[in-house]
Amino acid sequence: MTTQRHPSSGSSLAKQQVSLPGEVSAVPAVLSDEITLQYWVNAETGRFYAARLLMNLFGQWELEQAWGSLSSRRGRVRYVPLSCLSDGRTQLTQLERRRLQRGYVATYPAVGG
Repeated sequence: MTTQRHPSSGSSLAKQQVSLPGEVSAVPAVLSDEITLQYWVNAETGRFYAARLLMNLFGQWELEQAWGSLSSRRGRVRYVPLSCLSDGRTQLTQLERRRLQRGYVATYPAVGG
């Protein structure tokens, strides 16, 4: 936000930067591939598994995990608190390895469905 000084203050009009209280600057401006949703499907069992890293309202990283059946809308969601972003990347790597070992195939979720 920019403010201007009043001309009667003895100086010309000057612009200065004023930060608003409560502004959050630690939030990443561009989402990377690690933060976007990762999605796995097992066609044999008709199951899906999804995971992503996200930042909650308090600025802490969480691992969101969702799983369920492809034939129904039922499923579960779990949020795991993380100590840091690198801990989340490690957990995502372990999840991916486990999903691939259990016959899941990495894919992208359908948009709007």
